[in-house]
Amino acid sequence: MGIVIIGLVLIAVGVYLVVVKRKKIGDDLLEIQYMKTSTVSEVMEAISDMAAVSDSYREYVELKGTVSSKNPQKTPFTQKDAAYYVATTYRVFEEEKVETDSEGNTTRRLVKREEKISEEESGEELVLNDGSGEIVLETNGTSDKFELVQISDRFEPANTYGNFSPYQNRNRRFRDFDKGFFGGGAKLLGYRMAERGYLAGQRIYALGEAYMNAGTLTLGRPQDKSRRYIVSPKSEEELVSSKQSSQKMTLIGGIALIAVGAIIAVKGIIG
Repeated sequence: MGIVIIGLVLIAVGVYLVVVKRKKIGDDLLEIQYMKTSTVSEVMEAISDMAAVSDSYREYVELKGTVSSKNPQKTPFTQKDAAYYVATTYRVFEEEKVETDSEGNTTRRLVKREEKISEEESGEELVLNDGSGEIVLETNGTSDKFELVQISDRFEPANTYGNFSPYQNRNRRFRDFDKGFFGGGAKLLGYRMAERGYLAGQRIYALGEAYMNAGTLTLGRPQDKSRRYIVSPKSEEELVSSKQSSQKMTLIGGIALIAVGAIIAVKGIIG
């Protein structure tokens, strides 16, 4: 019976990939392909024209330009000029793992692990400029939707980290993580520090909903949940190619899971 359940689960996952996931990727692809690129000045004009009708008017738009921050800021670990960044610190440690095989033989080996202990998100406003004007991009609570560029990733041994002071931005936003259990013979090796984001002047593609927020033109997550908020360093052509590849791989993977699941389920029923 257990084998049959495993087969049915694989079939269900495969159907989800083929029907639901593939359709979602296809919807994203259509929006990217057929949205006409606007300029910031055109968006501002459209929203200003609609202000007399509704002060909460929002417009779904596609924009392209370079990014910067309202106030100059540096990445905390490498001190690079950043428009936006997420800096993450991982604790790297080594612990002993005990394994026992089917014959009762015990082996011990050292396993290297890491756990996230802090994450800092820049707090300055992220601004897109396309030459015709500027628009602020929503980041608070939405940055998980961003496709960020890897800025740096380095390891600092434990004995040198104590003299390192990475946090410079007074407006930074920290996320809390469960510190977990650290002990039981575990040996601290050091800390891995990674920075992702956009350096000042990075070209990006942005798709989202434009609206006025306290007098500031802003681009953010659409109120219609079926529409996407995309911020990416890829060009429109690269995004289209990436989505097409994802759609194809999702179809192939889904069909493979359905086939394997069906075989397993039939064997479980027969056997």
